[in-house]
Amino acid sequence: MKISNFVVKTLGLLAVSLGISVSAQAGTQGVSETEIVLGSHQPLSGPLAGWGVPVTNGLRMRAEEINAAGGIHGRSIRIVVEDTAYSPTKAAQAGSKLINKDKIFAMIGALGTPTNMVTIPMLQKKGLHNLFPLSAARQMYEPLDPLKFSIFAPYYEGAKQTTEYFVQEKGKKVIGILYQDDDYGKEVRAGVADQLAEMGMTLAAETTYKRGAKDFSSQIAKLQAAGCDLVVLGTVIRETIGAVVTARKMGWKVDMLVSGAGYTPHVAFLAKGATHGLYASFQVPIPYADTASSELKAWMEKYKAKYDADANIQAAYGYRAMSLFAVAAEQAGHHIDSAKLTAALESITGYTDMFGGPALSFSSTSHVGTTQGGLAQIDGTRWVTLIDILE
Repeated sequence: MKISNFVVKTLGLLAVSLGISVSAQAGTQGVSETEIVLGSHQPLSGPLAGWGVPVTNGLRMRAEEINAAGGIHGRSIRIVVEDTAYSPTKAAQAGSKLINKDKIFAMIGALGTPTNMVTIPMLQKKGLHNLFPLSAARQMYEPLDPLKFSIFAPYYEGAKQTTEYFVQEKGKKVIGILYQDDDYGKEVRAGVADQLAEMGMTLAAETTYKRGAKDFSSQIAKLQAAGCDLVVLGTVIRETIGAVVTARKMGWKVDMLVSGAGYTPHVAFLAKGATHGLYASFQVPIPYADTASSELKAWMEKYKAKYDADANIQAAYGYRAMSLFAVAAEQAGHHIDSAKLTAALESITGYTDMFGGPALSFSSTSHVGTTQGGLAQIDGTRWVTLIDILE
């Protein structure tokens, strides 16, 4: 019929004028015939900029490589990043913009436990994925949800594994903890407390700090007064350095163990030897050029040339997150949507790359890539791996 043909042509012209393809997935936010839009919120300023900036660089670097190679089924990846300054309030604003204005297909590599806890419900309400957040909290993949996938061994499991190791292998008997007073810190605390309970022990002392704190003298004094022979730290970069340096200035040479959030090159080299001896649980070893494989060294050189900064573990995490998305998106097929992406992610098994660490696998019953991690220690101004995987 002439009217039907006219309507079809008119709709087609309108779609073209709006940059929409009739053949693109109707109703799939963030996907057009030419691109897939991803979002990420990062602390590009504030106390965790040392994490947020390199993670963002890693995400962008890998996306650019994928696009240069032809994209995902002919679509380029466009990533929009918003600054949170590690503030839940700003994370809410960033999440709202990314979801409602930028119309992202999925969130990827968003950094921070308290910030992700704000944006995950926002994403779920819209049926959008939260992929591979830079947080090892169990809430990043529990309860099981088709929209939540994590690639990090949980803080909780890392705290349990390392606590058990220090009690059984190092003979530690008086365990104390200093942790950030938020969802992240509470996850570390729960792992330590639960493992001690399984061994018939309890925390000898515990103390907290608010995000951004700079003075740890009262907290360290409390732990010292309790006679702790091991202090677990649920801290991040600056606070980790502050806590260790404070203890050493007080003449207290107690063994200290930080969660994976404090396992960064900054904690070693910025302290200029003052954090020597600090232990950490970790998942992927920090890359150092003099010990890297030829493939990893080439990546580090490319990163340095592109961003005029040394490649670090944070950049590796961002790069890996984008690589995994590409694997799943290719598997999901040309007509990608939320359900197809979930199915593709659940089919990934034994994923490894140049960065090392335990292989990553997902399934219909588990959306955390691994629960395994290792133990490292600072020797001078760099981290040295002691145990690859703690059983």
